[in-house]
This record gives sequence, C-alpha cells and structure tokens, in this order.
Amino acid sequence: MRGILIFISAFIFCYPSIAQIPTITTKSPLQTSFCAGGNILVEFETTGTFDFGNFFTAQLSDMWGSFDNPVNIGTVPVNLGVIPGTIPSNTSFGFNYRVRVVSSNPSVIGTTSPLPPIIITNSAISATIYATPDDSVCTGDTVELHATPNESYFWSTGDTTSTITVTESGTYKVTVTNYLTGCEVTSPDFTVVVHPLPPVALGNDTGICDGDVLVLDAGANYVYYKWNNGTSSAQDYYVHDSGTYFVEVKDSNDCKNYDTITVIVNLNPVINLGNDTAFCGNVFFLDAGSGFISYNWNDGLSYNQVLQINNAGVYYVSVTDANLCRAYDTIDLNIMHIPFLSLGNDMTICGTSIILDAGSGFTEYDWNDGSGSNQFFMVTQSGSVHVIITDSNNCKVVDTVNVTFLSVPSVNIGPDIICGNNQLITLDAGSGFESYQWSDGSTGQTIDVNTTILDEGNHVYWVNVFGQNGCFNTDSVVITVDFSYS
Repeated sequence: MRGILIFISAFIFCYPSIAQIPTITTKSPLQTSFCAGGNILVEFETTGTFDFGNFFTAQLSDMWGSFDNPVNIGTVPVNLGVIPGTIPSNTSFGFNYRVRVVSSNPSVIGTTSPLPPIIITNSAISATIYATPDDSVCTGDTVELHATPNESYFWSTGDTTSTITVTESGTYKVTVTNYLTGCEVTSPDFTVVVHPLPPVALGNDTGICDGDVLVLDAGANYVYYKWNNGTSSAQDYYVHDSGTYFVEVKDSNDCKNYDTITVIVNLNPVINLGNDTAFCGNVFFLDAGSGFISYNWNDGLSYNQVLQINNAGVYYVSVTDANLCRAYDTIDLNIMHIPFLSLGNDMTICGTSIILDAGSGFTEYDWNDGSGSNQFFMVTQSGSVHVIITDSNNCKVVDTVNVTFLSVPSVNIGPDIICGNNQLITLDAGSGFESYQWSDGSTGQTIDVNTTILDEGNHVYWVNVFGQNGCFNTDSVVITVDFSYS
C-alpha cells in the first residue's frame, strides 16, 4: 500500500491543472428602444476568475454597431451580473446600437450584445433650469426655479410643476418628458445658494451702573453698520444713558440683519462704615448694611455683611446690589485691646484664707469697690470678690470670682513617744471622720504599733483624716525605739 501511494503521488505531480481563461458574455437588453440621456441596464455573465481590484465597464457602440470608439456608460467594482448605465444625452439618433462589457483585471473584452439591435431616439429638446430673482439670495428670501417648457416635469424635490419655489441652499435638477419624442431628459445640476444672515447679537436687555460705559459690538468685517437711525457707522457703539439701541449690518453677500437692545442705567448703592475711630476691646464689628447680594472685605477677608475686627488697621468693603452695581467705603480703626484679667474659676477652699492675684503691669487696681488697690488681695470670708483693673491706655476690665471656705477637720494622734523594744502602742485619730488613711496603708480609726519588730531608732507614723465636706487634715508622731529604755 505504501508503494502504491507513492506512485499515485508522483503521478499527480506529473500533470498540473490548467487555469481557466475568464470570459464575459453580454446579454441583450430587455428594452430595445432608449432615449438619449436615459438609463439602461446591461446584463452579463462571466466564467473564470477575475483578480482583486477588477472593474466591469459597460460600453456603447456607435450608431452602426462598431466598437472602434466605444463610449463608457457605466462601471461596477464587483461582479453583480448587471451594470446600471446612462446613455449620453448627445447620442445621435440610430437603429443599430449595441453594448458590451469589458473588465480591467485581467483585461477581457466581452461579447457584443446579440440582436435585435438597440434603437436610440434623440430628445431634440433639452431640460434647462433658470432662477428668479437670482440663484444666490439671503435667508428669508425665496428663489423660483423654472424649467423649459415640456410635456411633464419631475423635480429632485418631488414637485411636478414647471416652476418650484425653494428657500434652502442645495443642488436641484428636473427630469422632463419631451413633447415630440416622449423621451425623458434630466437637466444638469442647478445650484442655489441661500446665504445665512450676518450674525449680529447685541445681547440681552441689560442694565449698567451710573458712570459705567457699555460697549455694544455688532461684529466685525461687515460692509456697513447703521446705529440708531444713522447716528454711527462703526462696529462699536458706546452707551452711557438708558434707552433702546438698534443696529443694522450688511455683509459682502448683500445680506442684512439687525438687533435691538434696551439698556437701563441704575443708580449706585450707598454704603457708610462710619467715621475713623478708636476703642477699647478685643473685638469690633463693622456692619456694611443689609440688602446687598455680595460683600467683599479687604480683598477677601470676608464675604459677609458683618466683619469681625481683632486688630487695628484700615478696613474697606465693596458691596454689590441686585443690579450688580458696586460701592465701597473705608474706615481706620485703632483698637486698644482690653487687658487680660482672670481671677480664675469660682473656688471652694478648705481653709480660712486665700490670696487672689489680678496680674501685674496695670496702672490701677480696685478690689471690692475700694477694699484694696494692689495686685494681690487676701480673702478671709466666703463670698463674691471682684476687681477692676486699668491699663496704660485707660482701658478697664473687671472680673469676679466666688470664694467658699470649708472647715478643715482637726486631728491629733498624740505626742512623740520614746519606748523600749517590747511595747504595744495604739495610735488613735479620733472618731467622726468620713475616712482615714494611715502611713502603713490602714484605713481604720486606730492602728497598733508593736515595737518588738522595729529596729532601734526613730519611726514616723502619720494619718490623713477626711471630713464630710471633702476637706482633710493630717497629723504625725515619731516613735523612738531605745533598746536600753525599760
């Protein structure tokens, strides 16, 4: 079997295939009578393969059927089997026209269409379009297109009258049916240009502020400008007063357009921050007044009606009202800061006295309406205490504090003790206290000290006692252990 396969393979390679030469067969048109300028469908069949980029072209012979000088009447880029073509409108009358199809890649000349021959009737009268008033108008104008007299009309717009009215730019044509031959003739393309009106926009009706100038711009590069019935012929118009303003412009296409604007001159707002001033205080408020839509303090310090001032300086504000008109004012403020004074928070003290400090560096001190005139003041009774201080700028400030004294519990655990090393000593802080805290960590009223476990020398014991009001007191005792003491 392997030997047979090798033999067959060798046999096949000895006889290569032969490529088929492409052919084109042109069919006889279904219609045998045509009008010059009319359409024709040329059908054909092919065999073989045509290369990429090939075109099929239908050709028309002369009136004797000769293709010595063929006329191309239609081309397709793919093999559709039919080529839509158009018979030239200047084709002469004849009874023996023929068609054929040729290709470009490869170059193949197809067969001539078989009999019967093709009859071509000349239309004798052409289709012509003319326009009134002109083929170039402005938007808003109309153009009437007229066709030369014939039996019937069919325009590219779908109209079927001899005259149509158009208002848009475009290319128009008409197909007419001839009185004598019955042939249809299509006119050459007729172009109508409808130029847009020159754009002119003065803007919406608006208002300006007293003292401002509004420049109305009608746009550049027009042939002429006509403002307010001839008061100006320039592109720009400067408005200072309330009124209605009108401009008409014309461009190089002789098209005109116009626009109107109403301008109102509004009064500027009024603002007053007051006279330049000086004051004692840490904060000062400037009020620009209500009713404005925007506020701009000192180049962006604030955008509110009221500005809080903490430092001396020159301050100004610009305001804008509902008409977008602006006004501003300036004020020079000398702020003498209130001296800082703090006696502290209200206080509750365990004891019978406290010294209050109003701070140094002031020129005057007035404690409790004349009770003291120094920086320091001793309080010995519960109650309200206040002080008025005055600084070098004669700025004054007052502060008040409530002082409440609480009684301190009294505790006595006895005198110091000297003893031997075999004693048991009881220390008693007394009864009636809220709590106890001994130096050894005990929390009872008494503690026992066993000297047998103590070294010779001094030993300190103390106790903190706490009363019902939270105040506490302390006492201590020294126990001296002397081994020679009996």
